[in-house]
Amino acid sequence: MSLRAAQSTREILKHLTTGPGAAKLSPKVSKIALTFALKGKNESASARHFLQENLPRIQYNNPNIQFEVTKVLDTSIKPTVAVHFANGRSKVISIPRVQSNVIVDQIFAASP
Repeated sequence: MSLRAAQSTREILKHLTTGPGAAKLSPKVSKIALTFALKGKNESASARHFLQENLPRIQYNNPNIQFEVTKVLDTSIKPTVAVHFANGRSKVISIPRVQSNVIVDQIFAASP
């Protein structure tokens, strides 16, 4: 069931606390930035799905982390997730045509 289909508060909380992304990230992570094309190629479809289904879980379970979503009109932009760490370093993950649960795994596996 998707977050949009949830009817009650209980269903919303169950959706946010279970499934891919419903865990604490490393305390070294300070920010997650998602960038993708708003329309155009299918390369950004997985990023849009990640935004709707998985990012809310990560946000709910990691309230101390800053999240930034950038939607661009330029269809030549490849979708990326940048994981920023407290020490100032960052890791950019290219996510064209990658399933959203794999994106979650890559975020949780990122290290400085």
